[in-house]
Amino acid sequence: MINKYDHITEYFESTFELNRIKTLPITDKFRLINYIKLVAKANDVAKAKNIDAITSSPLYKVDHTFHLFISLLASELSTEVISDVIECYAYNFDESDVYFSKIVMLGSGALMIQKGIESNAIISYLISLLGEDFLKNNYQRIFKERETLDITDENEINIKYKNFDMTYRKLKYDMLALRQIKKDQGHAKVREVIFKYYKNSDLNLYYSLLDVHDKKISEYLYRKLMKDAPKMDRFLLTASRCMIRDTDIIDMHYLLNAVIGKYTNFLKPYNEVVEEIKMRETEILSLIP
Repeated sequence: MINKYDHITEYFESTFELNRIKTLPITDKFRLINYIKLVAKANDVAKAKNIDAITSSPLYKVDHTFHLFISLLASELSTEVISDVIECYAYNFDESDVYFSKIVMLGSGALMIQKGIESNAIISYLISLLGEDFLKNNYQRIFKERETLDITDENEINIKYKNFDMTYRKLKYDMLALRQIKKDQGHAKVREVIFKYYKNSDLNLYYSLLDVHDKKISEYLYRKLMKDAPKMDRFLLTASRCMIRDTDIIDMHYLLNAVIGKYTNFLKPYNEVVEEIKMRETEILSLIP
């Protein structure tokens, strides 16, 4: 998560293995150039009008991942939440450097758009991630061709997201329901439910570890455990952290989708999400004698 006063470049340097981008094959680096141009062109629109204007421009539909990140910006999520979402998606691509690179490129670009950074600075930073030799050999050419966007079936980097996931779906709504229980009935009540009635030993463990008074220690433990954890453990860690930090429920919904690797459908009415949370909350509370 990026802190309020962190510069985006410092955050990405300290959070992501940027060497994975630098060591990509040259062909993949050229494929990423189109996404750098896409970010810059979208930023031009935001500078001329506002971020919402990107969602009504043709750029909004050029790429699935870019569409997702711009939708998060337009939803007025905080920089902290969006950076967490980017991190959670990136964790899914331990075995694909090119997918990881695309997430980092578009994610950092989206955050720079949100921060109001100028387009030339965005291009320069993102190109620099591709390595010094690539930068020296292609910098001038990229700026000369910055208006030319050429994403085709042959050169696109098409990340496949999950649209519907039965493995995590019920569990996700359980976690959102537990967050709602804390919101409605307080910290003591949600601890009682988790430790006495919900019966998930891994959730018990992670909630116990993170639910400490020293918030810096809690955040340190979260990041240390997330680094090499399997997906289910990352899911329960993130859910525990959201509950403990009183993360807004819709923000938690986006974060858990990112851990799963699920594409968030922004067209789905929020009241449908709320209804399912209420149903799960009722079922969980019914466990209490």
